[in-house]
Amino acid sequence: MYEIHLRIRDEKDLYNPFDESCRTLSSDVSDYLAKQYGRKEAGDEIVLKIKCDRPMDFERVRGAFQELIREQEIRNANQKKLNRFKQLWLFCIGIVFVAAGILLDGVLGSVPVELISIVGSFAVWEAANIWIVEDPRIRIARRMLKKLNATKIVIEQP
Repeated sequence: MYEIHLRIRDEKDLYNPFDESCRTLSSDVSDYLAKQYGRKEAGDEIVLKIKCDRPMDFERVRGAFQELIREQEIRNANQKKLNRFKQLWLFCIGIVFVAAGILLDGVLGSVPVELISIVGSFAVWEAANIWIVEDPRIRIARRMLKKLNATKIVIEQP
Protein backbone atom coordinates (compact mmCIF):
# COMPACT_ATOMS: atom_id res chain seq x y z
CA MET A 1 0.00 0.00 0.00
CA TYR A 2 1.28 3.44 -0.95
CA GLU A 3 0.18 6.36 1.20
CA ILE A 4 0.18 9.97 0.13
CA HIS A 5 -0.10 12.47 2.95
CA LEU A 6 -1.60 15.88 2.29
CA ARG A 7 -1.69 18.52 5.02
CA ILE A 8 -4.01 21.52 4.72
CA ARG A 9 -5.38 24.11 7.14
CA ASP A 10 -8.79 24.51 5.55
CA GLU A 11 -10.75 22.58 2.94
CA LYS A 12 -10.73 25.56 0.58
CA ASP A 13 -6.93 25.14 0.30
CA LEU A 14 -7.63 22.05 -1.84
CA TYR A 15 -9.59 23.89 -4.50
CA ASN A 16 -8.81 26.29 -7.29
CA PRO A 17 -9.53 29.76 -5.90
CA PHE A 18 -11.31 30.76 -9.14
CA ASP A 19 -13.80 27.88 -8.92
CA GLU A 20 -16.80 28.90 -6.79
CA SER A 21 -18.27 25.40 -6.91
CA CYS A 22 -15.13 23.85 -5.38
CA ARG A 23 -15.09 21.08 -7.97
CA THR A 24 -11.58 21.73 -9.27
CA LEU A 25 -8.45 20.90 -7.29
CA SER A 26 -5.85 23.65 -7.18
CA SER A 27 -2.87 23.29 -9.51
CA ASP A 28 -0.55 23.03 -6.49
CA VAL A 29 -2.52 20.06 -5.14
CA SER A 30 -2.71 18.45 -8.61
CA ASP A 31 1.03 18.85 -9.15
CA TYR A 32 1.80 17.47 -5.69
CA LEU A 33 -0.43 14.44 -6.28
CA ALA A 34 1.09 13.78 -9.71
CA LYS A 35 4.58 13.92 -8.24
CA GLN A 36 3.62 11.55 -5.43
CA TYR A 37 1.89 9.09 -7.78
CA GLY A 38 5.05 8.99 -9.86
CA ARG A 39 6.97 7.60 -6.87
CA LYS A 40 4.76 4.60 -6.19
CA GLU A 41 5.50 1.03 -7.22
CA ALA A 42 3.53 -0.58 -10.03
CA GLY A 43 1.16 -2.80 -8.04
CA ASP A 44 0.64 -0.65 -4.96
CA GLU A 45 -2.81 0.25 -3.73
CA ILE A 46 -3.03 4.02 -3.24
CA VAL A 47 -4.37 5.73 -0.13
CA LEU A 48 -4.64 9.51 -0.02
CA LYS A 49 -4.63 10.74 3.58
CA ILE A 50 -5.74 14.34 3.97
CA LYS A 51 -5.13 15.93 7.34
CA CYS A 52 -7.09 19.10 7.98
CA ASP A 53 -7.47 21.34 11.01
CA ARG A 54 -11.18 21.88 10.31
CA PRO A 55 -14.07 19.61 9.32
CA MET A 56 -14.27 18.72 5.61
CA ASP A 57 -17.01 17.61 3.23
CA PHE A 58 -15.85 14.16 2.09
CA GLU A 59 -18.21 14.04 -0.90
CA ARG A 60 -16.98 17.39 -2.22
CA VAL A 61 -13.35 16.29 -1.86
CA ARG A 62 -14.09 13.00 -3.61
CA GLY A 63 -15.98 14.85 -6.35
CA ALA A 64 -13.07 17.22 -6.99
CA PHE A 65 -10.69 14.26 -7.13
CA GLN A 66 -13.01 12.50 -9.63
CA GLU A 67 -13.19 15.70 -11.69
CA LEU A 68 -9.39 15.76 -11.90
CA ILE A 69 -9.44 12.19 -13.21
CA ARG A 70 -12.21 13.01 -15.72
CA GLU A 71 -10.23 16.00 -17.04
CA GLN A 72 -7.18 13.80 -17.57
CA GLU A 73 -9.28 11.12 -19.30
CA ILE A 74 -10.73 13.73 -21.66
CA ARG A 75 -7.24 15.10 -22.35
CA ASN A 76 -5.98 11.57 -23.13
CA ALA A 77 -8.93 10.84 -25.42
CA ASN A 78 -8.35 14.09 -27.31
CA GLN A 79 -4.64 13.33 -27.66
CA LYS A 80 -5.46 9.86 -28.97
CA LYS A 81 -7.78 11.36 -31.62
CA LEU A 82 -5.13 13.89 -32.60
CA ASN A 83 -2.52 11.12 -32.85
CA ARG A 84 -4.76 9.08 -35.15
CA PHE A 85 -5.28 12.09 -37.41
CA LYS A 86 -1.52 12.85 -37.47
CA GLN A 87 -0.70 9.21 -38.19
CA LEU A 88 -3.10 9.01 -41.09
CA TRP A 89 -1.95 12.36 -42.49
CA LEU A 90 1.76 11.55 -42.22
CA PHE A 91 1.31 8.06 -43.61
CA CYS A 92 -0.63 9.36 -46.63
CA ILE A 93 1.92 12.11 -47.29
CA GLY A 94 4.71 9.57 -46.93
CA ILE A 95 3.13 7.15 -49.40
CA VAL A 96 2.54 9.96 -51.90
CA PHE A 97 6.17 11.10 -51.70
CA VAL A 98 7.61 7.57 -51.87
CA ALA A 99 5.37 6.79 -54.87
CA ALA A 100 6.40 10.08 -56.49
CA GLY A 101 10.04 9.17 -55.95
CA ILE A 102 9.51 5.80 -57.64
CA LEU A 103 7.53 7.27 -60.55
CA LEU A 104 9.98 10.14 -61.13
CA ASP A 105 13.06 7.90 -60.98
CA GLY A 106 13.78 8.06 -64.72
CA VAL A 107 12.47 11.59 -65.27
CA LEU A 108 14.45 13.58 -62.69
CA GLY A 109 18.03 13.28 -61.61
CA SER A 110 19.03 10.96 -58.79
CA VAL A 111 19.43 13.71 -56.16
CA PRO A 112 15.85 15.14 -56.45
CA VAL A 113 14.43 11.60 -56.52
CA GLU A 114 16.39 10.68 -53.39
CA LEU A 115 15.23 13.84 -51.61
CA ILE A 116 11.60 13.09 -52.47
CA SER A 117 12.01 9.51 -51.25
CA ILE A 118 13.68 10.66 -48.04
CA VAL A 119 10.83 13.08 -47.30
CA GLY A 120 8.34 10.26 -47.88
CA SER A 121 10.28 7.83 -45.72
CA PHE A 122 10.58 10.40 -42.96
CA ALA A 123 6.81 11.02 -42.99
CA VAL A 124 6.08 7.27 -42.79
CA TRP A 125 8.61 6.96 -39.96
CA GLU A 126 6.94 9.79 -38.03
CA ALA A 127 3.57 8.03 -38.40
CA ALA A 128 5.15 4.84 -37.08
CA ASN A 129 6.79 6.77 -34.24
CA ILE A 130 3.37 7.93 -33.04
CA TRP A 131 2.17 4.33 -33.10
CA ILE A 132 5.30 2.94 -31.41
CA VAL A 133 6.10 5.68 -28.88
CA GLU A 134 3.21 8.07 -28.24
CA ASP A 135 0.23 5.70 -28.27
CA PRO A 136 1.74 3.42 -25.58
CA ARG A 137 2.22 6.48 -23.36
CA ILE A 138 -1.49 7.21 -23.65
CA ARG A 139 -2.35 3.59 -22.79
CA ILE A 140 -0.08 3.74 -19.73
CA ALA A 141 -1.70 7.00 -18.66
CA ARG A 142 -5.14 5.43 -19.08
CA ARG A 143 -4.13 2.50 -16.84
CA MET A 144 -2.77 4.94 -14.28
CA LEU A 145 -6.04 6.87 -14.28
CA LYS A 146 -7.92 3.63 -13.57
CA LYS A 147 -5.68 3.08 -10.55
CA LEU A 148 -6.21 6.67 -9.46
CA ASN A 149 -9.94 6.13 -9.70
CA ALA A 150 -9.56 3.31 -7.17
CA THR A 151 -7.64 5.54 -4.75
CA LYS A 152 -8.98 5.40 -1.23
CA ILE A 153 -9.37 8.84 0.33
CA VAL A 154 -9.08 9.14 4.10
CA ILE A 155 -9.75 12.45 5.82
CA GLU A 156 -8.18 12.92 9.22
CA GLN A 157 -10.03 15.67 11.08
CA PRO A 158 -9.78 17.02 14.62
